[in-house]
Amino acid sequence: MAGKETKTTTLVADGIIIARKARLIGIHFVNTVGAGIAADIYDNASAASGTVVLSIPALAAGSDSLTFGNDGIRADNGLYLDINGLAGVIAIYE
Repeated sequence: MAGKETKTTTLVADGIIIARKARLIGIHFVNTVGAGIAADIYDNASAASGTVVLSIPALAAGSDSLTFGNDGIRADNGLYLDINGLAGVIAIYE
């Protein structure tokens, strides 16, 4: 099979999505806590610092998904999720 392989990482707390150059293709998030929960994804392989490549605003309880097309969101150093109270996140990347 030619082309890039799409992978997923599931997180329920702050953590590394992928510790290398990658493109974020999509994200699915679940909020069971209620209003005021948000999340940030950083271009960083090991910490919630550096450039924020995606900021998910405060959400009401429920779930939702975002996709970013074929080009995705490029991260040169890796992808790190600062979950800020969400119950879970599935990140899709290549």
